[in-house]
Amino acid sequence: MTVVEFGKSFSGQICLALGYFDGMHLGHRKIMQATLDKAKELGCIPSISTFADSPGEKTPIYAYHDRKELYEQCGAEVCLTLYYSAICHMTGKAFFEKLMQLYAPKHVVCGDDYTFGSDRLKVADLSALCDQYAVGLTVVPEVLYCGVKVSSTAVRNFLISGDVDAARKMLVVPYHVQGDIVSGDGRGRNIGIPTINLRFPIGITQIKNGVYGTYTKIGDKLYRSVTNVGPRPTFYQNKPAVETNLIDYDGGSLLHEFATVYFYRYLRPIRKYANAEELVARIQKDKEWTDLC
Repeated sequence: MTVVEFGKSFSGQICLALGYFDGMHLGHRKIMQATLDKAKELGCIPSISTFADSPGEKTPIYAYHDRKELYEQCGAEVCLTLYYSAICHMTGKAFFEKLMQLYAPKHVVCGDDYTFGSDRLKVADLSALCDQYAVGLTVVPEVLYCGVKVSSTAVRNFLISGDVDAARKMLVVPYHVQGDIVSGDGRGRNIGIPTINLRFPIGITQIKNGVYGTYTKIGDKLYRSVTNVGPRPTFYQNKPAVETNLIDYDGGSLLHEFATVYFYRYLRPIRKYANAEELVARIQKDKEWTDLC
């Protein structure tokens, strides 16, 4: 996928999905599919827009570098990257005119709740601007799941409450954290429960602290796992961590390997145990969650 920063030149003819697309949930995917369909019809390059920084007060579901991977998986060939800090004072009309001047998309696609510009123009305003510039427009209606509107707000609320199972149904791909495995304090290995550690990305929605049933991908292998998100009070460790025990792994060190942890189920809150033996017994119990899947 080609990444184009807003303001930099790009010569290809694009069909552009307009929005933030911070999670690629069912609604986002429907917009992307409409973009793919129209791009194929018109002979254009399917493209998607996003912000590298976070607009407003709401934190994104995924970090920018993780979202790009999802866009590519969903068929986008170009990612038009905007910086909110650079364009937040532009009116919707000024933004659209700049978009036309720089990239002249042949067709644009958006959701029916799309807004843009410092004056928060809506889809009706976008339609008028598209007519003025002879640009095609497809507006994708909202998507419902079990009677609930699929939205980034709904997904964020599920994650904050720990309901990763509900979030997974809207996200299609289970909510995940990924990155290089970093060194921990070695306590897991010392008590017979070796773990891998990841840094939780900065600036994204923080899921509820707790213990989760997860699956972890390292290289080409997928492992059943149990993951602790948050502090480790039994060992007086208050610094938040993403610490994962791979149930079926019996090899050596995985330090610096790239791992993706997929969250499937919230198992229990974090609590302090009287000693390491009591903690180990609880972790062994936690591992039983995979027998139910």
